[in-house]
Amino acid sequence: MKIKWNWGTGITIAIILFMSLILYFVYLTTQNPIQLVEKDYYPKGLVYQQRIEQIKNARKYESDFYVLETEKEVVIHLPAINPDTGNLQIFRPSDKALDIVSEINSDTSGLMHFPSEKFRKGKYIIKVFWKENDTGYYLEKNFYFK
Repeated sequence: MKIKWNWGTGITIAIILFMSLILYFVYLTTQNPIQLVEKDYYPKGLVYQQRIEQIKNARKYESDFYVLETEKEVVIHLPAINPDTGNLQIFRPSDKALDIVSEINSDTSGLMHFPSEKFRKGKYIIKVFWKENDTGYYLEKNFYFK
């Protein structure tokens, strides 16, 4: 049987190819995992005014908060604080498995050391939260591991 090529046949083939492309894209999107930055983002959004106040409280410590990268380790210099409670989170936006959470030790000299093996090349966000005399403080800094 010989196919008669006319404009109707061309349109039919174009529609079939287009729908095949759309179905392929639908298949690709179902194969990608969905990773939310925060699982409980809605309740955190409702109390974000508290976070704004904590950021304002910590502005005086911003210049003392920095990150140094060496061949063997990543050193985070914290400001001179005496926290009642507090934690440091090294957050990797693209991969939750690379996140690191650590308590702030008040007896340290302000330096926290992390081995380079725990990091992969890319962007990290370092978040520090602490409470001192019932006042909350929050610092955040972007860090690019090379």
